[in-house]
Amino acid sequence: MTTTQLETAKLQIDLDPVLLNAVIEGTLGGLAMTGLKPPPVGASKLFGASQPTAVLVGLCGQSNGTLTLNLSNRAMLHIASTLTGEEEKEFNESSLDAIGEVGNMIAGCVKDALVGTDYEITNISVPSLILGANYDFYFTRGFNTVSVEFELPGIPVVYQRDRYFTVTISLLRRIIK
Repeated sequence: MTTTQLETAKLQIDLDPVLLNAVIEGTLGGLAMTGLKPPPVGASKLFGASQPTAVLVGLCGQSNGTLTLNLSNRAMLHIASTLTGEEEKEFNESSLDAIGEVGNMIAGCVKDALVGTDYEITNISVPSLILGANYDFYFTRGFNTVSVEFELPGIPVVYQRDRYFTVTISLLRRIIK
């Protein structure tokens, strides 16, 4: 996707452009160490945990909320393998640490992308992992949410559902007086 196409898409989708930009830039920046450059393929104001693995990182400062990386087990192992440089075939301490670190790197890049905006955050928490597909997220009123779906072309097409993961940010916007 070219920069012009991305800018056009941002204008056509009714999403907070600051959060949309932060999620896209933060995800691509956070994955830079892995060598992966997954293209964004969709975005929404809604968050649905449709995959069985999630990394949650708390975001706090003048704005507070969470960043969630939600992905399939296969995608988690694929991303962990690119970070560690070793093929990760099953959940183990190494693969779980790696995917937690990826969530942390994405959150750090999102934090950087939000500097100087109404959503600026100053700290991120230690990442938490959720394993298991049966959970929902609920936020109180006032949260602005942007969820962006990305594709991992390195996963074979036969595993179509596993090729997609989402990064979601939900923040309370600080009130400027």
